Amino acid sequence: MQDFNTNQDRDPQKPAGSFLKGLNPFAYVIIVLAIIFFLYQFLGGVLAIAAGDLNADNPNVKLTRIILSFGQFMFILAPTIFFARLETHDLKKMFRLNAPKFSHVLLAILGIVMIQPFLQGYMYLQESAINSIPFLHDSLLPVKELFDTLEKSTMKIVQAYSTIEFIVVVFVICVTPAICEEALFRGFALSNLRKVSKPAVTIFLSGFLFALYHFQPLNLIPLIVLGWYLGFIVYYSNSIWVGVAAHFLNNFFAAYFLYAFGKEEFETPHLAGDELTDSIVAAAFSIVMFASIILLYYRLRVKDDPVVIQESGVL
Repeated sequence: MQDFNTNQDRDPQKPAGSFLKGLNPFAYVIIVLAIIFFLYQFLGGVLAIAAGDLNADNPNVKLTRIILSFGQFMFILAPTIFFARLETHDLKKMFRLNAPKFSHVLLAILGIVMIQPFLQGYMYLQESAINSIPFLHDSLLPVKELFDTLEKSTMKIVQAYSTIEFIVVVFVICVTPAICEEALFRGFALSNLRKVSKPAVTIFLSGFLFALYHFQPLNLIPLIVLGWYLGFIVYYSNSIWVGVAAHFLNNFFAAYFLYAFGKEEFETPHLAGDELTDSIVAAAFSIVMFASIILLYYRLRVKDDPVVIQESGVL
C-alpha cells in the first residue's frame, strides 16, 4: 500500500488549503474585477460624499484629486494584492516584478508615442460619423450627453493652472493609474488568464476587460487597443514596469496637452482640406510604424515560461 504523503500534491507557491484550488482562473478574474469595481465605484463614491464633495458641476477640485488617488490605492491596488496573495506566495512572479531590458523599455515608449495619431484619427472619424449619420446621432445622443457631462467634471480635475498643480495632476491621473491598473490588469488578470488560454487570447482578453472596466463606451476601441498593447509589452518583456511606463506616458500626453494648450485644443477639432489630409497621412504612418514596433518587440521577446493550460469550457 502506498504511503499517504500530505505534501505530495501541494503547490509550494500556493497558500496551504487555498479555497481557490478548484476555481477556474477566468472566473476568478471576473469575480475579483467585479468586487474591485464595486469597491472603487461605490465605496469611493461614499467616501466622496462623506468628505462633502457633492457638486458635480463645481467640484472641490483639490479634495476630489485626493479622493481619486487614495481610492485607487485603497480600493484597486490593495484588493488586487490581497486576492493575489490568496492565490500564491510568489507575488513577484504573478505581478512580473522583473527589471526590463532597455530595448523593451525603448520600444514600448516608441510604440505608445506612435499610436497616438492613429487613436486621435479614430476618435475624429467616430465623432464625425456620430454627428453626420442621423440614426447614429439620435440613438447615441443620450449616451453622449451623459458622458459629456462626466467629461466636463473630469476636465476640471485634470486641468492645471500652475506648475505645482500640474505635478499634482500628473501624480493623480498618470502615476496612480499606471501603478494600480497595471497591477490589476497586467499583473493579476494577465497571470490568471494565461493559465486557461494561449498568449494571444490572454493578451486580448486582458485588454478587452481593461476597456470594459473603464466604462467609457465611446472610447471603447481606443481603450481596447491601449489595453492590448499594454498586455503585449508586459507579457513579452516579462516585466510589469514596461507597462507602468507606457501607461504613465499615455496619460501624461493627455495631461500635458491640456495643460499646455487648454481645453479648447484638447477637444476633437473640425478638420477640412489640408488639415484633414495631413491627419489621414499621420494616422496611416502611425499605424505602419506601430505595427513595425510590435513586430520588432516580438522578435526581441523574453521567452515565455511553460504554462500548463487548465481544461476549461470558457476559452
